[in-house]
Amino acid sequence: MGDDDVVLVRAVYETWNRDGPRAIGALLTDDVELHDAPELPDAQVWRGTNAVIGRLEEVARSVGSGSGEILGIRRADEDVLVTLHWLLPREDGGVDDLGQVFHLLTVEDGRITRIRVFLTESEALRA
Repeated sequence: MGDDDVVLVRAVYETWNRDGPRAIGALLTDDVELHDAPELPDAQVWRGTNAVIGRLEEVARSVGSGSGEILGIRRADEDVLVTLHWLLPREDGGVDDLGQVFHLLTVEDGRITRIRVFLTESEALRA
């Protein structure tokens, strides 16, 4: 994995934050996988571009279309680790802090093949 993968992942998350999950579809492989955080009671693996984008949109709706502030993007062995801080705007103008989440992405030939979600950095790095 080269620096190009880190640059690609940064562009994907910036686009996602700005334009929503559907805007990143061209950068996902047709057989992309999204793995929910294993701690979730209904954790699943979503396969295929449409299923993955649908799941990302569902999660965005469930957190009120909040955005993930990118705290870091770096190599983690052969993958790319993204550290996000989720913030949810409130109607009163304030912001609710939903905490950090960690995404471990696999990139092949300039496209994302897998996204795994973790609630702690140590779990992501052990994966």
